[in-house]
Amino acid sequence: MTTQQPTTETTMTSKLSLEPKNVLYIAITLLGMGCAYLLYRNWALKNEFTHERNTIRITAQNNQLLANQQQLMFGMKTFVWAVRNAMLQNKPGEINEYFNTLVQNKGVQEMLLVDPAGRVTLSTNKKNQGIVFASRFPGYLLQQEDVYFNNKAVYELSAPVTAPNKRLGTLVLFYKPTPVLPAPAANE
Repeated sequence: MTTQQPTTETTMTSKLSLEPKNVLYIAITLLGMGCAYLLYRNWALKNEFTHERNTIRITAQNNQLLANQQQLMFGMKTFVWAVRNAMLQNKPGEINEYFNTLVQNKGVQEMLLVDPAGRVTLSTNKKNQGIVFASRFPGYLLQQEDVYFNNKAVYELSAPVTAPNKRLGTLVLFYKPTPVLPAPAANE
């Protein structure tokens, strides 16, 4: 009589789930996947933050430009009226006082009064008085029929000074704006 012992078949699931070595591999794999996800998420959030920061920077600069343009053009219009009045009364000393007061403001680099022939009559930089405007400055500033604004690194403004029948001259202003935000760093 032979006794037959029942044979037990080992299944794959019981072998994998019970061995400590396999549990360790599964844990390492899960940790690796978790770290990879966190690194990807960090990268994605950094990119999103950089994009949003650049968008806000551009929006702030555009808003600053628009506000500067509106205020400077309005100021130039009213300044032209004062200069026109002084010119009609033949008071160049008064215009010179206006210029000297204006140039004390932060950002104002130079203010010029150019006669209809294109010569600089008055300037806050006395070296420029008497020169032909187009020899040192852009000539298109004298050809404008209304208040003109150009948003270069140093803003250029010009406005005609007119009497009822003729053009008395042109006011030209060079203004360097104060930046709202610092320039972006090269490594950003």
